[in-house]
Amino acid sequence: MRTLSALAIAMLVCGCGPASHVDSGATITVSGVAQRQTGDGDAAASVQLIRHPDALQAVGDFISVVGTLGLACLTGNDSLCHPYAAATADGDGNYAFGPLRGADTQGSTGEALLFSAWLRGPAPGGQATGPAGVDADFYIQKTEVALPPLRLWESIGTEDDTSSTPTFSWPSLASSIGTAADDYRLQITTAQGQTVWSAAASGSAAQIRIDPRVTQDFGGNWAIWAHRKLPGDGTDFDVTWYSPSSAYASRGSIPLSRGKDCWLQGPSGPVDQSPCPLTDGDLATSLRPLPPSACPPGQPCTPAPQNNWVYVDLGAAAPLSALVLYDVALGSSTQLAVEGSLDAATWTSLAAAVSGQPYQLVTLSATARYVRLRLIDPAAQWATSGNSELAIF
Repeated sequence: MRTLSALAIAMLVCGCGPASHVDSGATITVSGVAQRQTGDGDAAASVQLIRHPDALQAVGDFISVVGTLGLACLTGNDSLCHPYAAATADGDGNYAFGPLRGADTQGSTGEALLFSAWLRGPAPGGQATGPAGVDADFYIQKTEVALPPLRLWESIGTEDDTSSTPTFSWPSLASSIGTAADDYRLQITTAQGQTVWSAAASGSAAQIRIDPRVTQDFGGNWAIWAHRKLPGDGTDFDVTWYSPSSAYASRGSIPLSRGKDCWLQGPSGPVDQSPCPLTDGDLATSLRPLPPSACPPGQPCTPAPQNNWVYVDLGAAAPLSALVLYDVALGSSTQLAVEGSLDAATWTSLAAAVSGQPYQLVTLSATARYVRLRLIDPAAQWATSGNSELAIF
């Protein structure tokens, strides 16, 4: 998942970015330098400038663009990584976009739009399976914008499987290019670029361990994303560096829930979602809420609650040790209860998921046949985006 700052995402959602400080008729230039990890100019590199529309300009589109932009640009998926402008670096790596119009940098209500400058590294060699990349997210608030150097982080990490817990390590950003990272994130993806697992390292640590169950029987690639916020003249820059990817082998962990049926709360009871998109082992499918209930023609009514919970039938009671959530739409204020049952009628609290973490492992210690995920707020409903998979072990 492409990670923007929480503030940037919030502004995209509500269409309430910072007020634009440029005249709509102004001529604007955006320039910078593209560099290899050594600091040498990345001659003839193609740098892309991506403009993120506001909520009124692209209702429903920003979630998919923001959520997958990093992977799309790294894999050359032009349907998502679609540049508003492009520039080719000269022999020293210098490039410039423009000229742009001031109006092109503003949203429907005059707010400044978010832009991303993207540099994709050359084809990898050796053990790397994918290229390095770097991008800077920013708002255009002056007629001349000087971007921080887009310097590739081309160091390759290592994976240690000598213990039961896979451990990933990597050279720090500071030791590689001289810029310290505020944080790091492990990204494991399928060969098709779908996110299998995403986990933040502890602080600025250059190492992370994972429970092998979280990747089930998916294989593909892994990489590290480093982030730092850099101050600028008139705007700050949220910079993300993408390390070259390495192969990730399947652990062959098949959950109890694989292929099992699930039911979503309907206005008059559980509604079968067979085949269940949460347990089909396909990260490209996702749970979709039921459409709103309609009142009888000409009659006022209060629609019955729906889409507040979903449960999985494991087929038989079994001892449970973990629930793994994949791209579950849990906002910072969303609370999710995990409940178990032997008959789908009487439910017992098993655990609670952590708010604001779409990928997480929840420890369980119980015996149950049915496992239910219920939003604590009875009026809340499952989101229309995300919710690609869950695994019960």
